[in-house]
Amino acid sequence: MVNRSPGLGVSSDAAGPCRILLLAALPLEVRPFLRLSRARRRRGLPWPAWEFALGAVRGLLAVSGMGQNAVREAASRLVAQFRPHLLVSLGFGGALSPDLHHGDLVLGEFFGRYDPVTQVLDLMTPAPAPPRPLPELLRSLTAAGLAAFAGRLITTPWIIHKGRQGAGLAGPPFVVLDLESAAVAQVAWAEGLPFLGLRAITDAAAEEIPDFLAPEGEPGALGLLDALGWLAADPPRLLELLRLWRHSRLAAARLAAALMTLLPLLETAEKSQLKSGEGGEFSA
Repeated sequence: MVNRSPGLGVSSDAAGPCRILLLAALPLEVRPFLRLSRARRRRGLPWPAWEFALGAVRGLLAVSGMGQNAVREAASRLVAQFRPHLLVSLGFGGALSPDLHHGDLVLGEFFGRYDPVTQVLDLMTPAPAPPRPLPELLRSLTAAGLAAFAGRLITTPWIIHKGRQGAGLAGPPFVVLDLESAAVAQVAWAEGLPFLGLRAITDAAAEEIPDFLAPEGEPGALGLLDALGWLAADPPRLLELLRLWRHSRLAAARLAAALMTLLPLLETAEKSQLKSGEGGEFSA
């Protein structure tokens, strides 16, 4: 059984040991993990952050806010301050592959950025190395009763309409859309860090995110008035919003279970598993 930290609390230290740095965009994505790991809130940082300890694993989890710009700044500054041995990007994702279902987990094997305006997909070649071989991590997740796959994590500048803008991206391997993974992968490469991208599916391939949650432009927090306006225009949309909420809670629970399974394995990651060869850039 994994040993946990003594309990929830507050740490005001601005520095301390951090072998693993986890980055998520939204508090909803990590609340179940914070409860399971009994993480302690860490003060003195520009972002909401928590320290966690699982046996010998010590780490920091930070919530950056949505989008590539927000997560790139958080990743760069936190890596410079804490010098972790491993960088992990985790959160929700939208499936483009019809074989992916709500709550399924996808570990990034390939990473890319997609511009829905120019319809250009830039793939990172090569990608930063994972801390352990992905097949080994997938076997551990499967043994824990979790549906998990290796796939392609494609980062977009905003939540796109998959039916209109993402159809050309679908295909093998499993393809997932998100808003942050590629930016964190680029920081990991630049810093010579092993990297893991982990996404849990909230919307299946045939489902779209509600319009008021997916405006074009840099993603940000959307207020209650946005939601009320969207619902007032068509009250039955409430069912759609409730379905997304239920799927998001399932995805968050699966992320927590995955982290509790993987983190003890990832703790042994060392910088001997860093990038090999030249590259690490995005190229078409």
